[in-house]
Amino acid sequence: MPSVGDMPTQASPALGYSVAHQNVELDVDFGNQTLEGRTEIIIHPLHKDLKAIRLNFRQGQLKRLSINGKPATVKYVDPYRSLQLYGVHQHRKLSSRVDPLLSIPPEPEIIVIIPKSIRIEELDPLSLDGQTQIPLRAGGNIEESADIPIGSKPPDTLIARFTPITVEVEFSLDRPRDGIQFVGMDSFDRRYPHAFTTVSTITGDGCCLFPCIQDLSVRCTWDFCIRCPRTLRDVPRQKGNITGREITCDDQSMDMVVVCSGDMTDEIIDTNDLTKKVSSFSCNTPLSAQQIGFAIGPFEYVNLTQFRESDEDEQLGQNAIPVHAFCLPGRADEVRNTCFPLAKAVDFISLTYGSYPFSSYKLCFVDSAPWDTSPYAALSMCSNRLLFPDEILDPLYDSTRCLVHALASQWMGVNIIPKEPTDNWVTIGVAYYITDTFMKKLCGNNEFRFRLKQTSDKICDLDIARPSIWHIGALLKLDSSEYEFLSLKAPLVLYILERRLSKASGKATVSRIISRIFLNCRMGDIPNSALTTIFFQKLCERFGHVKLDAFFQQWVYGAGCPRFVATQRFNKKKLVVEMMIRQVQSEQLSARDLEKSTFMRDVKEELQNIYAGTLQHVFTGSMTIRIHEADGTPYEHIVEIKEAVTKFDIPYNTKYKRLKRNKRQRERAAASSGVDPNSEAQDDVLLYCLGEVLQSEEEILKWRLVEWTKEDEDRMGQESYEWIRMDADFEWICKMSLTMPGYMYLSQLQQDRDVVAQLEASNSRVGFMAAANCIQSIQYMAAQREHPLISTIFARTLMDSRYFHGIRTAAAHALVKHAKEDVDWIGLFHLETAFQELFCLPNSPMTRSNNFSDRSSYALQIAIPNAISKVRNRNGRCPMRVKRFLYEKLKFNDNSNNEFSDCYYVAALMRSIANALIGRQGKHSHQIQTRYDPGTRAPS
Repeated sequence: MPSVGDMPTQASPALGYSVAHQNVELDVDFGNQTLEGRTEIIIHPLHKDLKAIRLNFRQGQLKRLSINGKPATVKYVDPYRSLQLYGVHQHRKLSSRVDPLLSIPPEPEIIVIIPKSIRIEELDPLSLDGQTQIPLRAGGNIEESADIPIGSKPPDTLIARFTPITVEVEFSLDRPRDGIQFVGMDSFDRRYPHAFTTVSTITGDGCCLFPCIQDLSVRCTWDFCIRCPRTLRDVPRQKGNITGREITCDDQSMDMVVVCSGDMTDEIIDTNDLTKKVSSFSCNTPLSAQQIGFAIGPFEYVNLTQFRESDEDEQLGQNAIPVHAFCLPGRADEVRNTCFPLAKAVDFISLTYGSYPFSSYKLCFVDSAPWDTSPYAALSMCSNRLLFPDEILDPLYDSTRCLVHALASQWMGVNIIPKEPTDNWVTIGVAYYITDTFMKKLCGNNEFRFRLKQTSDKICDLDIARPSIWHIGALLKLDSSEYEFLSLKAPLVLYILERRLSKASGKATVSRIISRIFLNCRMGDIPNSALTTIFFQKLCERFGHVKLDAFFQQWVYGAGCPRFVATQRFNKKKLVVEMMIRQVQSEQLSARDLEKSTFMRDVKEELQNIYAGTLQHVFTGSMTIRIHEADGTPYEHIVEIKEAVTKFDIPYNTKYKRLKRNKRQRERAAASSGVDPNSEAQDDVLLYCLGEVLQSEEEILKWRLVEWTKEDEDRMGQESYEWIRMDADFEWICKMSLTMPGYMYLSQLQQDRDVVAQLEASNSRVGFMAAANCIQSIQYMAAQREHPLISTIFARTLMDSRYFHGIRTAAAHALVKHAKEDVDWIGLFHLETAFQELFCLPNSPMTRSNNFSDRSSYALQIAIPNAISKVRNRNGRCPMRVKRFLYEKLKFNDNSNNEFSDCYYVAALMRSIANALIGRQGKHSHQIQTRYDPGTRAPS
């Protein structure tokens, strides 16, 4: 218990007092699913005229309340009593009754009138109590000022000037509906009994389990005591519980474990009831009530620190952070398999960005969790949905990223909080930015850039008629589904900010900015550890040595993404490439098609009068354009985009003829000129070219491949450069349409080493995107009308194991468009032949025994049947040939010699069969197809 001299860590002028410390005692009754408790809150008045104390508490009953030991007048209105059942016609009345809960901070439910007998005296600075006051930094009420230099301490400090007040409350909750989840207590529930808190700091859900101040910025130190059953035998069972889990002798002896925020200080058996125990925890770091979480259950302990390498232990020494995991019985091996990267993640984040803010890190895996992860102080409540055994491959990336993000939230989200709801984008974006930085180190650059491009494309599709990421932060409490979009765009905005700042300063800047934020927080330079958008912008400007008003106005305070249409023409007389870039986002449709995933969000925004901001007609910034000239050398040119239409000339450097794109073209060219095709004297031999598979005459006949015609090759030879890359450095979240011949996109697909460029080249729509190399080629060709030549290109891409697995699976899905009667089902033939070649016995529909040791091959084994299931004839029905193919693959599936489980693969086959049986796929039937001519330019 803190002394009278303990200082508040947060002052709230609106409240008239600050909170120094709170002590909570809870008695958790599993049998009746009730909580009884007592809390003691020490507050410091900010003035002598304080008349009332306002607290938040819902869904419970107050038994006794006193101030400094004296009874007080209390007004308590439980808003849950207003949530009675009404008909649909009373929905507006019901909505008005919960409006106070949506305010930030929410309106108080408890108003305590301070008795007149309690006098608030000013402390004498010469007295013992007055001299022991320790000046602390000001709380979150201090406004950010442009006149305060970054890194300097706030000008004011808070000193307790008046005598503290102690508020004591005894309360109870009977079957609470929010804040805590009981599992395994119903008669039909066969799971192990356990309970855990369900409070979200992201959506603004307050702590409903005990009286407190429901404001994220009101932080204090805590003491927690939780009384619960000692063993599983002591957990009361529901009457008539016959179908529940049978408690064996081993189960009965299991200890009930309490996992809580903070450090455990004591655990004793209750002397008054030997079937109960009391666990005590202490949080010396100031925290808000929403950041306190706990779980009670028969948890097994897993020490994840053991996965730290010995040399890492020696390097970190005493700075090595212990990582503990708790899970329900029988799932310890799954926890070890799922969480083994976390010790490395803790060390990586600590060394790269800043030291961990708490003494240890705990994870607790529970059933029926409403979210995959819920971050609390030094604790993450995780769903058992994330766990998987070592014979399962599919959830590997998603589960790992989810757990690493929960860890990163300890730095940014728990320790450092947003000052205002509109600042949520900073904390959420930085947490995901740190997460993706570690995932890049763990999974490689290709995986990172491939997913980055996919995220960029998804944002461009979603960011239509939406509020800005700055405004969305204030809407999370109203609609938590907005969090998904915010978690996509906010970290990507930080990524393009990093690209622009690093180009200006020549250093990795955003990582240094994040490190400085953590350092300032440890030094006490950020009031109340509450981060603001203004502070973040000024810190970025200081490290990047550039003004960022335009960037933040467009990407943070503004909504939408730019749409570029670019044209290019080579001027042989001037030896320049004439280019024009137009921004056409203002010409796009202002509404999206209704989709089931976003329908409720659209309804809520319409009812609450929430609309997107004014569409930005011009986005500004630099764009890197890379021209791969005829000798294969890439030349980069930086262009400043300042207006809706930008025209410029790019000088041309090479006078050599254009390279031959593949082996057969080089052989034919050499034969026509009488030169040995293997001669080293040839000056146009490509040093790097993918897709050069299936080149023999036998393979061409077997696969029904089509080559370029002589006229097409002559047309290619007249070109002065190989291809053009727009936004080569990924500095934009945009869609890009570039008028460039199709064979140039093929060069980009085969010769560009960047996985993003390959994907763009193979999967671009008619208004295709540009953000980096490999992705653009796939995206462009996938937009064209069915043609045997394009199907040939995709088939060779699919069969070339040198491509990144994401490019190969994208090629498999792109082949669906070429599985049409007009081209003799050539795309379907290529998909079937590819699966036969990769996974079946020779000349037999029977598959070989599964071998999932190669993850790239496994991804194809799932992707090809999925693509085949989408093939349709003119009537919108799936051909019987497809159904038979999928049925045979499921029938002959053999996993007897595979070290990995095939459960996900079998499920994928069953989904593919279901897709085939459904028939017509009408989602994109409205899209206009354009007939493909290999030599023509793409439509703009």
